[in-house]
Amino acid sequence: MDFVVIDDCPVPAQLADEIRKIKELSGAHLNSCDRSPEAEPILAQFGKHSQAQLYDMFIHHVPGANPANRPGQSTHERRNDGVAYPGPVGEHLEYWQVGMDWDNPPAAIAAAHKLGWIATTTYPLSAHETQHVNFRKEPETGIPSAKPGDEGAEVKKITHVLATVHSPVNGEPYLPEAFPHYGPQVIAAVKRFQKEHHQKADGIVGPNTATQLAVALRRHEQNPKTA
Repeated sequence: MDFVVIDDCPVPAQLADEIRKIKELSGAHLNSCDRSPEAEPILAQFGKHSQAQLYDMFIHHVPGANPANRPGQSTHERRNDGVAYPGPVGEHLEYWQVGMDWDNPPAAIAAAHKLGWIATTTYPLSAHETQHVNFRKEPETGIPSAKPGDEGAEVKKITHVLATVHSPVNGEPYLPEAFPHYGPQVIAAVKRFQKEHHQKADGIVGPNTATQLAVALRRHEQNPKTA
């Protein structure tokens, strides 16, 4: 498993973009994510503990240690605890099923919902686990993020959307065709799209603009004549 460090927490690399988008939309801070044995060296760098270490601290009554699931029985290790997901205790989970602890769970959950993803508080009745959130289904990234100078398939996907959806101002597409390079024409199109959709017109397709592009594309697909 490859990891990306976000808020001093190892996050499965495949989930990093989604976590960043939730952070940008919500302002929430990630307190903990993957605590598997594979992540232990990274956790140690930031003074954090693996699930096995937290459990050991708990059973030995280390001051300040909270109750912790046994190693191999926590979604923080991408293992089922028998509560978070259907299936036997200890079953291996997918990368997106990893447990996430947020400092503002309602904001993080609301941001996920705005992005079209389903995330919930997993243990709402536990006083020690109110911060724990899990995705209920794999989050679909949809429109990627990109910036000036980028090139390749992701830029082509973005510019294809800009060449498909229509401006609410003049009813025309933002680009005449899809481009593989994020050059001046693409920057101008992104800035115009951002301005017309009440976003900061910086010419960069970040999480907010990517989400708005996805909304515009869905609207176009539902009613091509007016969107």
